[in-house]
Amino acid sequence: MVRFLKDRMMTLCFAGCLFIAVLSVFLGTERLDFAQAWHELIRATPLNEAPTLAVLVRHRIPRTLAAFIAGGGLALAGCAFQALLRNPLATPYTLGVASSGALGAWIAFLIADVTATIPVINVLTSKQSLAFLFAGLDVFLVYLLAARRIQTSPAVLLLAGVTLGMLANAGIMFSRYIAKPDLLVNMDRWLMGGVDVLGYRPVLFLAAGVIPCAVVLLMQAARYDQFAFGTTMAAGRGVNIARLQTTTFLVGSLITAVIVSEVGPIGFVGLIIPHGVRLITGPSHRLVMPLSFVAGGAFLCACDIVARLILPGETPIGIITTMVGGPVFLYLLVRRQFSDWNV
Repeated sequence: MVRFLKDRMMTLCFAGCLFIAVLSVFLGTERLDFAQAWHELIRATPLNEAPTLAVLVRHRIPRTLAAFIAGGGLALAGCAFQALLRNPLATPYTLGVASSGALGAWIAFLIADVTATIPVINVLTSKQSLAFLFAGLDVFLVYLLAARRIQTSPAVLLLAGVTLGMLANAGIMFSRYIAKPDLLVNMDRWLMGGVDVLGYRPVLFLAAGVIPCAVVLLMQAARYDQFAFGTTMAAGRGVNIARLQTTTFLVGSLITAVIVSEVGPIGFVGLIIPHGVRLITGPSHRLVMPLSFVAGGAFLCACDIVARLILPGETPIGIITTMVGGPVFLYLLVRRQFSDWNV
């Protein structure tokens, strides 16, 4: 009976998440006449001559896909890091990836005026390119610091990431100090996160980076279940601890780097979604991880709906995720004992 109820709850959760994702296509700051869009579609009207269909295809659908992929990737990476570090407060940003990516983006803003007339250099120093480069550099440095030990200590990973994140934040403050006042608005807005993408290039970039990494992490689900009993018992059951830690660390950080470089740092998704999913599925990562991906995508789509409708303009989605995620996590913190981590 308990198994039946759990299966029903998971099915309803999947259906609800997909409904939210579809709903985000139909809601926005401007109301669309979907009858007109359907009429333009069945008549095969060119997009240049079909304004309603063009908004739907070029703006709404890419934005929803970007939000779903980014939210799902952050939630899945958060679930993996919580399993790896055995810490309920672990997030995709634990290892300093977000701060380093943000530093790269801010440097791109600073040099944009200088490279604007040089197309090749301008592409190489775009905020996406430098954000991904700096996030990847953070991953490489943390790995070098931790790889000196045969079996990487979660505490070493955590402390190394926090330290590099603090250094990156210092770099961000310095870049703010030397930036022109007119650049600070754009820089601050990017730092708040946003999925207001145009076209499918950002979607393809996110999909190419997130989906293969997500598959790799999902393949580790059974090993995470063994890892929950401790490294000694997991190793005795055939789990290669060093390989599992390295894979989780590198792949989870890569997901975060890809997402941060494209949509900016968006907090709390990777922190609260895995905990909320565990209330439905229990501790088994073979259930928690796929549902976390779907729920994370739906959560970010829902936050994007709110971001589009709450004010006359668009509120940065990072503000919405923080306003929603903060109270939710405090509730979980008060109601749950996080016994899986003995805290």
